[in-house]
Amino acid sequence: MSFRQPDALVCRTINDVGILERIKDTHAPFYRPSLPHQESEGVHPGILTLMKQCWAEEPSERPSFVEVAKSLKTVNKGK
Repeated sequence: MSFRQPDALVCRTINDVGILERIKDTHAPFYRPSLPHQESEGVHPGILTLMKQCWAEEPSERPSFVEVAKSLKTVNKGK
């Protein structure tokens, strides 16, 4: 996991250490940082959708690596 300055994808109410502590807590509900709700906040809606899919509580509901790669390719217009 890499750390960088807070941006549109990082929860605005908790620092990096706080996020790690909540992630390590094994009691449900599992912690997920808040995400912006609009593309106007600097995040492509396809990325937001993909992140939410990857964070599904049930592993069987999460996309495979192939599906993640396809989604990223779509968001990046084939790059």
